[in-house]
Amino acid sequence: MSQPAPVNRPRLLTVKHVRDVSPHLRRVCLTSPELADYPFTCGGAHIKIMLPQPGQAHAVLPTPTPQGPRWEDPSQRPIIRTFTIRAFRREEQELDIDFALHGEAGPASRFALEAQPGDLLAISGPGGPAPMLQPARHYYMAGDLTSLPAISAMAEVMPADAQGHIALLVPYQEDVQDLPLPTGISLRWFVGPPEQTEPLVAYFTALPMQEQVSYFWFGGEEGLVVPLRRHVRRTLEVDRTRVYAVPYWRQGKDEEAYHHDRHDVMDS
Repeated sequence: MSQPAPVNRPRLLTVKHVRDVSPHLRRVCLTSPELADYPFTCGGAHIKIMLPQPGQAHAVLPTPTPQGPRWEDPSQRPIIRTFTIRAFRREEQELDIDFALHGEAGPASRFALEAQPGDLLAISGPGGPAPMLQPARHYYMAGDLTSLPAISAMAEVMPADAQGHIALLVPYQEDVQDLPLPTGISLRWFVGPPEQTEPLVAYFTALPMQEQVSYFWFGGEEGLVVPLRRHVRRTLEVDRTRVYAVPYWRQGKDEEAYHHDRHDVMDS
């Protein structure tokens, strides 16, 4: 008797449609009957997308094992990048991923730029904190274009009486969006390249913050995340259980090259 497929198995999905949320953020809607039992946890949850190697029609899916995913032929291992779930609709069997567009240099950005209905994309099951938005009375969040999808997803499920502040850095004024937020949450946009994080950091660290019953969430480029985490953990002395601070990337490095450095940064 065959074993049932693991619920957290990788899945091969089909592009249903594509639309631009802003000039540098593209939403790809994916679909498949495989999503009927997808173990969705929350918007903003981490997933791995698997992109095919040159010459492959689609990514080769791994075999799930207790030690993690395994490819029969390691040379067939796809290009893997980390993204977040922007939205999930089980009844429609749809999952949305927002891609920050950086031109054709990166494989994920290139996929999003070229994506057409019918194209295939493999994804993993979700990971990260569940829920990503921890229960709190006050929320303090900051990020850039790469973390905007996660922050947008969390904003949709914030309690109506939540209070706090959000600061976001986007590359161009056209990338500023109208995010529905509880009336007690203020939102400040900053416009400029990733190197220009200082105004955002200065603004955020000068804010009066409630340290009790609060949750702090920072994601994006390392130069944005690290000083904000340092301020919250060392200056405000907030317990680490109430702080999510993950540098998604570092200017000048792709995800694979940054993988080990990221863990050193997070452990420091």
